[in-house]
Amino acid sequence: MTAPGRVVVRGPNWLGDLVMTAPSVSAIRAHWPQAAIDLAVPAAFASIVPVLCPGVEALPLEGGRRGLRALRRHAARIAEGRYDLAVLFTHSFGTALTMRAAGVPERWGYRRDGRSLLLTRAVRPSRVRRATPQHADEYAALVEALGVPRPVLSVHAEVSPEMRAEAHAVLRAEGWDGAAPLLVCAPGAAYGTAKQWPPESVGQVASEWLTHGGCVALVGADADRSAADAVRAATSAPVIDLTGRSSLLMLAAVLATATRVLANDSGAMHLAAALGTPVVAVFGPTREHVTAPLGPHTILTHEVWCRPCMLRECPLDHACMTRVTPARVLAALRDR
Repeated sequence: MTAPGRVVVRGPNWLGDLVMTAPSVSAIRAHWPQAAIDLAVPAAFASIVPVLCPGVEALPLEGGRRGLRALRRHAARIAEGRYDLAVLFTHSFGTALTMRAAGVPERWGYRRDGRSLLLTRAVRPSRVRRATPQHADEYAALVEALGVPRPVLSVHAEVSPEMRAEAHAVLRAEGWDGAAPLLVCAPGAAYGTAKQWPPESVGQVASEWLTHGGCVALVGADADRSAADAVRAATSAPVIDLTGRSSLLMLAAVLATATRVLANDSGAMHLAAALGTPVVAVFGPTREHVTAPLGPHTILTHEVWCRPCMLRECPLDHACMTRVTPARVLAALRDR
């Protein structure tokens, strides 16, 4: 086809996956420099799009992700853009149906979930290159199959100087002196406790960091409150607790300010690495070769017969996580 004038890219519904699409979205931006490129994402993620993909506009999709009512709302929103082309990084039947209902004439994506007839170009899923994280590589393979030069799998996200200054002000107001090494801990993880390194262990690491003159801040969503409270209870001195108190942009600015980030397999892990902050991530039930972050990171695991189980809750003794020791995590943080 001739170069499109308006392109809508349907991004994933999860923050970590959204970060991993950034190289491929930026490749689309570079391939069609004259086109208007919009990235359709859940409204909660709209603010982070310019940070991850400069030159790309966010198209916020309000409401739930599933159901006929949500499909109609999303289709109506997309139809307003009068797009020439839709590129789908999602794999669902519903997102392809949404683009067809929105009247987008060209609809490109992977041939999955029985949606081939809804796509004008349906790409067979290719074998991923195991030297790189699978999800990011799948997105890159898709755009390459569609004629866009394959992107380098790296992200150079950057928050604005204004947001950095605001993050500094918030942290200073909570007790950071602006000079002490700042360890930001994201102790939560969506979809069950199996992905969480024990908060008590996070507390031990935080205590040691504080003992050696550092500062510790906790970040997370409202749903991570219990994990944050458990970390605080296990910490020998006060920490800065921003759990449930920061927007996504403020979270990005705090992660960019950090000296180190300690996280589970989570959106915060991906975002911190994309911002260039060294990350130590503890993986248990999930596959580190599939969802490793793009950016500077160290991944710690403890091999047991049952991992990776991909379960949300551990039915056994959670040995894959509990046997990753605080001493090992501290050593990794210092090595970074």
